[in-house]
Amino acid sequence: MNQKNKKEFISIILTLFLFLASIAVFLFVRGSNLTLWIPISLYLLIDLGLLVSLIIGVQSKNKNIKIFSILSNIILLIPITIWTYFLLLANGISEK
Repeated sequence: MNQKNKKEFISIILTLFLFLASIAVFLFVRGSNLTLWIPISLYLLIDLGLLVSLIIGVQSKNKNIKIFSILSNIILLIPITIWTYFLLLANGISEK
């Protein structure tokens, strides 16, 4: 596998890493005294990473990688964005 083929798979690897990171944030970032801004900021960073991965995937020359990148990033981006919105809503309700 040459250097050009390795660059083709960066989008897929980044998407997989961000998916695992979102699961880790969901499972391990908890606490009664923890402010909601920590998971909100982590999910926003994951969303930003998914957008970067989507852009990298769209620029790929391989059609299969391009289609997989678009589908997987959109499938992950929509629920994470909705979850972040709900966290922001909960944070706004809980503020005094």
